[in-house]
Amino acid sequence: MKISSTRLLRSALFASLAAGVILAAVAIGLAPPRPAPPSFERLSAAQAWADLESNRPVGHLIRLVAFDPQKEPWLAIDRLTRLGPPDQLYSFVASYEEMAGYTARQALEKNGLRLSEGQHVSAVIFPRRTELYPANARGLLQIIRAVEQEKGEAIGERFLDGANVLSEAEAKDLQSTDIASYRVSDFKDKYPRYCELARRFNCGPASYPASRFIGSLYHDWHPLGFSQIEPARDPCTLPAAHYCAFVDWATTKSEFLPRFGSRAFFTKNLEIAKIPGRILIDFDQPDRQIIPYIGTTAD
Repeated sequence: MKISSTRLLRSALFASLAAGVILAAVAIGLAPPRPAPPSFERLSAAQAWADLESNRPVGHLIRLVAFDPQKEPWLAIDRLTRLGPPDQLYSFVASYEEMAGYTARQALEKNGLRLSEGQHVSAVIFPRRTELYPANARGLLQIIRAVEQEKGEAIGERFLDGANVLSEAEAKDLQSTDIASYRVSDFKDKYPRYCELARRFNCGPASYPASRFIGSLYHDWHPLGFSQIEPARDPCTLPAAHYCAFVDWATTKSEFLPRFGSRAFFTKNLEIAKIPGRILIDFDQPDRQIIPYIGTTAD
């Protein structure tokens, strides 16, 4: 596994092979990954779920990309140019704190993805510096609206038109991006409508042009803003009432915590070379190598 800094320096710094980590040096001005202190513990699913409920701020984010080095060499960490495909405007990322200490395979699975035989994992860890949108139904609608506004008439059919047009109250609510506004308890009265729209966008029957510019919503995504590890079934096969069912967090937790993966977020599809404080990692043995500890990250 190679860990590189802003300038992709390659000099070597070694950590224990028992931990499955081989580190490369980090450029001046960027704190290197360090051995985890004795008190360091991986964030549990229960704590990550509590952070989902409260929409706890994140200090660092992580983007993981699984790829076959022979068939997809352009996805190697030293060849990636942006967090997502070049034509995306917004990409999915996760909380780094929820991944630290897990193997690259485990972290990928917590993001609702699967690793195939022979694949490597490219990882970009970076401090949150730009607007971040929790990827729940409300955050998704904000992203759709932003994409349709940015693309204008060039986008063609707009999702948020016709039967899907937002009411004045909904449009006003979606203007807010403060932390509290994403707590489901703070927009519970609007959640059924937001979720209905999210389901329509995600499940079709046909895709909307805006979807080309947004990270893909796979069957692991839940409209409350998290990914699932091996979901019981494709949520799009569920009736709308079941897809959007939400009584309270306690009820939802009892159903989903056993396969809860991690919180999901949208961020702009940033140009990697321009992200300050980034750490780039190539996991060539993702079953053994862990997401390294980089020290305390600020909220």
